[in-house]
Amino acid sequence: MNPRGTSSSPSLLAADAGATVRRLSRCVGDGELDSPAEMYRVLGALRLLADDLTHFLPALQDRLEDRLLSGQVVRHSGGEPLEATWDAVGEVGRALAHARTVALLMTKELENSQVALRDLATP
Repeated sequence: MNPRGTSSSPSLLAADAGATVRRLSRCVGDGELDSPAEMYRVLGALRLLADDLTHFLPALQDRLEDRLLSGQVVRHSGGEPLEATWDAVGEVGRALAHARTVALLMTKELENSQVALRDLATP
């Protein structure tokens, strides 16, 4: 069990989130999304998920940088270890910043979809 009292590691929680989205995709593909009102609620939940990602991704980078500064992250291949480690952490940071931008755009577009669907979803 981890220090926070849960039996799931962060990687297992992330895998569970992915599995949930895949199950949702199957439900939609199987025709279980049968009303505009339900679609409106699904879009709202997905918008919140995308918004949560925009806050979570920088925290990942912060954690990696903290580990780097404390000496707990070391790259073991590819040139001089210290320089290669800093370069790799910088590359991760750039990729996470881009992913955050994409998540922000996704959040906005899901909100736009929800607004456009609003009149169809109300009885």
